[in-house]
Amino acid sequence: MQVQTPVADRNWAMAAHLSALAAIAGLPFGHVVGPLVVYLIKARDSEFVAEHARASLNYQLTLSLGLITAVIVGLGATFGFLLPMRGASDTALGLSVTALWVSFGLLLLLVVLASLIFIIMGTIAAGEGRPYTYPFAIRFLR
Repeated sequence: MQVQTPVADRNWAMAAHLSALAAIAGLPFGHVVGPLVVYLIKARDSEFVAEHARASLNYQLTLSLGLITAVIVGLGATFGFLLPMRGASDTALGLSVTALWVSFGLLLLLVVLASLIFIIMGTIAAGEGRPYTYPFAIRFLR
C-alpha cells in the first residue's frame, strides 16, 4: 500500500522547486535562497519536503558553481585570445571576441532552458507526491 503524501507537504515541496525561480524576479542568489528557506522552515516537519528542498538546493548550488566556473573560463579564454592576437587587426580581434561571447551566451541560454525544464519536472513530481532527482546535481546536502 502506498502512503499518501499530505497536500500541505506536497505544496511545500513544490515551493522548494518553484522558489528557485526567485532569481528571475531579480533577487540576487534567489535561486539558492528560495529552496534554502523552504529547507530551513520545513525540513524537520516532513522528510518528503526535506528531500525535495535538498534536491532543489543541491541543483541550484551546482548551477552556481558551474556559472562561476564558466565566467572564469570565459574571461580566461577572452584574454587568451587577446594576447596572441596583439598584432592582428582590430576587426579580427573584435570578431574573435564577439564569436567567443556569442557562443558563451548561447550555451548559457541552453543551460537556463534545461534548468527551467528540470524545475518544472521537479515541481510536477512533488505535486504528485513522487521523489525527484535533478540530473547533473552534485549532492552537497544529503
